[in-house]
Amino acid sequence: MPLALGEVTGGLTTAFSTAVSAVQTDVMGMISTALPVALAIGGAVLGIRLGWKFFRSMAK
Repeated sequence: MPLALGEVTGGLTTAFSTAVSAVQTDVMGMISTALPVALAIGGAVLGIRLGWKFFRSMAK
């Protein structure tokens, strides 16, 4: 017995929704893992740049 068009469309919608939710979960997991490291590196670079700029201005 063939499936009705509504049943196929509903199944595709459910599959797509599940896949998008899984991708969202994975991406948010990656961001929550990488963000603290990126902030620490960015803060260190910013601190070094500001410190270098301060010491160059004091040397003049």
